[in-house]
Amino acid sequence: MLKKKSILLLCLCSSMCMLVGCAGSRDLSEEQRDVIAEYSAGVLLQHYSGYSRKLEKQEGMAPVETEQPAAAIPEPTKQPEAPADQSAEESGTEEEEIVNEVSLDDLYQVEGMKVSYDSYVVCKSYPKKSSMFQLTAKKGKRLLIVRFQVKNATSKKLKVDLVKRKISYSLDMDGTVYDPSIAIQENGGLNFLKTNLKPGASESAILVYEIPEDAKEANSLVLTVKDKQNVSTIQVK
Repeated sequence: MLKKKSILLLCLCSSMCMLVGCAGSRDLSEEQRDVIAEYSAGVLLQHYSGYSRKLEKQEGMAPVETEQPAAAIPEPTKQPEAPADQSAEESGTEEEEIVNEVSLDDLYQVEGMKVSYDSYVVCKSYPKKSSMFQLTAKKGKRLLIVRFQVKNATSKKLKVDLVKRKISYSLDMDGTVYDPSIAIQENGGLNFLKTNLKPGASESAILVYEIPEDAKEANSLVLTVKDKQNVSTIQVK
């Protein structure tokens, strides 16, 4: 055993001398010579069972990870806005309603019936003589009665029914507009006219407006009768 140790020691010294000689010719630094000597000793003694320090296999260096640049996310392309309706912008207002100025007969469109304006009156009650169909104004109010004549121009009995026609009768009094009230009359009044006329016969049909008492001396009275797109205008005063 001692002989084996002596042989190993001799080999170690010889190797060190050779390495030092080579290192000297290459002008190695002291630190480099120490590394070579330690490595040589490890090579010689790695097979010796009593030598606890083995030459460790050096592992390659782990690759350096390089951060990959994040993929650029493309921005969404803005869709061009739809052009606004130029016609709507340019007009700025709704389309005007088409109105046809017609006569009362053409507006009612009842074959054989003739309607004409008669007169108007402002009163407290109508008619003046007491009857079951008398109308009376409220306190501080007056009744404005617009009278029409409805005639059967045919040689046959004429049946008239305007209850479901929804015809409007607006009265403009010096710029203030009034709608008619229900006329408690036997034929229902002109706005709810329902009657039977004998051949060639005629009867009165009225429109009733309740107005303020101080408005009875109006300067202008204009009645507008409208059915859908047909309009008839009557200058009452």
